[in-house]
Amino acid sequence: MQFYHRLRLHNWFRANNRTHHEITIVDGSVAFIGGAGYADWWAISKRDEPRWRDTMVRVQGDAVRALQGTLIENWLEASGEILAGPDYFPPLITGASNVTALVITSSPSTGGSTRSRILFQTLLAAAHKSIYITTPYFLPDESMRAEMVRARQRGVAVNILVPGRKNDHALTYSSGRRAYGDLLKAGAVIHEYQPSMIHAKIAVIDSVWSVVGSANIDNRSFGINDEVNLAVLDPRVAATLTANFDDDVAHAARIDLQDWERRPVWERMVEWAGWVVERQQ
Repeated sequence: MQFYHRLRLHNWFRANNRTHHEITIVDGSVAFIGGAGYADWWAISKRDEPRWRDTMVRVQGDAVRALQGTLIENWLEASGEILAGPDYFPPLITGASNVTALVITSSPSTGGSTRSRILFQTLLAAAHKSIYITTPYFLPDESMRAEMVRARQRGVAVNILVPGRKNDHALTYSSGRRAYGDLLKAGAVIHEYQPSMIHAKIAVIDSVWSVVGSANIDNRSFGINDEVNLAVLDPRVAATLTANFDDDVAHAARIDLQDWERRPVWERMVEWAGWVVERQQ
């Protein structure tokens, strides 16, 4: 086991750059990517804390090598050790289906235009029919909000699913609600999941492109963290993830624009307090 960016005098200025990769590689031939980590709240329900809702995707074939390379890069940086040889890189298992998949890694950049941001914003800008987004931390900056509004102006259906009040970061939840206004006015549909914390990170564009991985719709994922996402071009995968979205929406509350505009003053004050530290959330 290694700790990424263990705090030292020579790297304290990079302490806020974290590896946010959520991937598992099994025998060098099967990979799992999605939002789930290794903690009890993904596996065990308690009386007042139902286990989290999440999604992981099983991957075989060439994409496994790219995901493994992402892990090895962080391992080398943390330990100084390079992982190589047949124990780590056995012959790949070829899956039954031939699906186009891209692994997009992302690290901080000076200007904030990381590959994670480019991936999401490019797909949003290219959408013609529909956008489905599930994200646990919804803090879109002005550029991302404008991209979603432009999609609505083109007639694209924009559907967003985020956690409700069963949320592990109250400040992030309240700050995210502040961003609803422009989207609701443009005709986007926003739902808040009710049964538990929803931690899945998924986007489905035009029923053909799907993205699953570690990135949230926030500044940490688009400018601070190391992230990894899998983009898949396949209508069958998109259909499965869209069906999952619909199942989750059946247990969610739709946000009404008039109710949002009438939210109490104290709630608005909390939202503005969150705005002060929004770029670090």
